[in-house]
Amino acid sequence: MLTSKKTALSVVLMVSFSHLATSQAPLPAAVYRADFNSSFKLTPSQIQTAQLDNVLVETIENIVNADRSQFAFGGPRQDDFYTIPPLTNTTGPLKPGQLLKVQPFTDPRAYAIPPNTALSRIMYTTTNFNGTVIPTSGFIFWPFIPRNSRKKAPVVVWAHGTSGFFGQQAPSAHRSLWYDHKAPFTLVLAGYAVFAPDYAGLGVSASWDGSPIPHQYHASPATAHDALYGLRAALKAFPDTLGVDFIVMGHSQGGAAAWAVAEALALEPQEFADLSPGYNGAIAASPTTRVFEGLTSYILPSVGQMLHSIFPSFQPTDWLTDLGAAQLQLAREIEGGIGVLTQLMMTGNNTVRQDYNKTWYADAFARLGDAGRKDFKGPLLVLQGDQDPLVWYNVTMKTVEETCKRFPHRDLEVVVAKGVGHTPVLDATRPLWLRWIEDRFDGKPLAGKGGMRTELMSFLPVERYMRTGNSVPLWAGLPEFGYLATLSV
Repeated sequence: MLTSKKTALSVVLMVSFSHLATSQAPLPAAVYRADFNSSFKLTPSQIQTAQLDNVLVETIENIVNADRSQFAFGGPRQDDFYTIPPLTNTTGPLKPGQLLKVQPFTDPRAYAIPPNTALSRIMYTTTNFNGTVIPTSGFIFWPFIPRNSRKKAPVVVWAHGTSGFFGQQAPSAHRSLWYDHKAPFTLVLAGYAVFAPDYAGLGVSASWDGSPIPHQYHASPATAHDALYGLRAALKAFPDTLGVDFIVMGHSQGGAAAWAVAEALALEPQEFADLSPGYNGAIAASPTTRVFEGLTSYILPSVGQMLHSIFPSFQPTDWLTDLGAAQLQLAREIEGGIGVLTQLMMTGNNTVRQDYNKTWYADAFARLGDAGRKDFKGPLLVLQGDQDPLVWYNVTMKTVEETCKRFPHRDLEVVVAKGVGHTPVLDATRPLWLRWIEDRFDGKPLAGKGGMRTELMSFLPVERYMRTGNSVPLWAGLPEFGYLATLSV
């Protein structure tokens, strides 16, 4: 019996490959160029004003060209999808969560995503930190088979970590959706539909009157609204395929956003009464809960680039030197991502004022924008590596402890991955958070109320493991490059 099955399978394979050979002859293999598909150059004026030496000029140009080479459809500046539709008499008063545009089929050939996954994109309304209704964008990532073969796919709302600060850095315009297998690919291959907001200011960078939409970086309540209002709009766009049950998950900046979603559901019950019944929990990985307890040379300019939109009296020179302000203006002009700002502000130059903390802005923003230490709707799972160089272990633990002390009746579990860093915590704990998500959708009870702590030790001695990532997905979508992806045939 076993032999006959093998024979039958062999016949099927022979027929399949025979058909492939006769009907679709492979094209000759072309040389694959792994260099940049962009020719950006800084102008002499930009170089002079920002006081860049030759090494920094080459570095910035390389980063920008690398970033732009990862754009799908040329990025938000060239992709008509990010053009907001005009307001009409039939639009009515704008409300957050209103659907503005739907792209049911986003051509996946422009992306480096797994086979048998699909993309849609939407534009919708959200609110900024001050409550103004503005447009923003996001994507829906579709599985081939929904988990448990449901008629509607259960949803994981994915809140991404820092991609950048300006319009070009929208994950929906990035060929690997910015986080690739670290989260969205893993989730969709597990059978979940993934809705991911770009966050306001990323992708759609101007409002109807032409005024710029700043990305209010680390204003966690604002990014939480981007996630929840986006989910509301996505459910309107795809009522027959998206289920109402959802979990929210995020990392770094997005970890704080996921935590802030749990807070918004507890603190704004009427605003999100339509979504709250479907909520099954939140996962906050490496969450930025105390923004200013970290690398100030990076945090001050990255938060400062938008702070005028929250505190109109703020000026970048309240925190930065004249050189720092000039280099921040350069980053804005070229719409440089996280790599550009890191190089400009963390190369040892005199960019941050020594007396920046004499102003009241940092404390005021922290009280308003930080996630944690507020009531939340559980369950909440926090993932943290104890060797995280960006979101410090002791800072996260302090936030967890204070939150549990204030709200002991809520479900909060923290998992500490020993010897693990910032983004790699997603890889190290993947089996755990996939099982946690599955259990929540299945309605399984948690182990107990209140705070719980688990420490994960590596299976082998930790020094044997790859500590950080050293590769990225490459787009090889043209037929002549098919030999690079033969396992996908």
